[in-house]
Amino acid sequence: MKPLLMYKDHDFDLQRELPANEQAQIQDLELNVLFNAMALGDDVLFEVTKKAVLSCLNDLDKILYRQYILKDCLKNPSIVRDIYAIAVESIESERKNYFSFFSRHPSSILHRAIEVMQMFLGMLKKLRNIADKYSDDFTSEGFTVLFAMLKRELDDEYFAAIQNHLKELKFNDGVLISAELGKGNKGINYILRKPKDEYKKQNWIKQLFAKKPKAFTLYISERDESGARALSELKDRGINLVANALAQSTDHILSFFKILRTELAFYIGCLNLYGKLTQKGEPVSFPL
Repeated sequence: MKPLLMYKDHDFDLQRELPANEQAQIQDLELNVLFNAMALGDDVLFEVTKKAVLSCLNDLDKILYRQYILKDCLKNPSIVRDIYAIAVESIESERKNYFSFFSRHPSSILHRAIEVMQMFLGMLKKLRNIADKYSDDFTSEGFTVLFAMLKRELDDEYFAAIQNHLKELKFNDGVLISAELGKGNKGINYILRKPKDEYKKQNWIKQLFAKKPKAFTLYISERDESGARALSELKDRGINLVANALAQSTDHILSFFKILRTELAFYIGCLNLYGKLTQKGEPVSFPL
């Protein structure tokens, strides 16, 4: 998913190098006055507006693309600020969760990824609700494409499927793992398996008396710390791939929120500047 609110076909690169005469431009034109008026003390807004203004955009179509998006922002400032707030809250919530986890064990990675994904789902639902409710109020190509993408990719089936996967990954019924014997009878090729749906749908009485395949069972004493630790290591081997996959999925969504925050930050800065100018009774116009 890409917001595409600064360019039609690619993201705004916050890491791009500024012109060599950056400082001279800022000093000669006293641009820090402009940047501070747009940022209102927010470091992110200051950095984004500075990069956007000094990037020397001179393509007519690209200027008009942003101009129409800004007109939408001026018509719907509260909605745009709500979208920006959702992006900021998502990033901050993920960061707080990150600093609360220091373990690199697959089980810990999976637990954190489930919590983060659950939080992200709530934020994505907020975005989808805004798209459903207010998309007709926006006419620019940028917002039209963004809202269409949100409604298309974040449909009810998507949320239901993710919730079902997260429920399964909590392993409330235990972890089913297959393995093979390697050299020296050491376990290899640990693979997480999905229980049969018909077995999971049975009530506990049917599960208790259901015919099961012949198997050998090893019971570990509650006081056997070494055995419990070994069992935990086996579990980690089995869930390692799925833990990493879910963590990568959360990173993908986090990247979307970061880009959304960055690209909307420019327009939030423009809204702040517009408010400052109108308060002073100064005229406002568009370049084209």
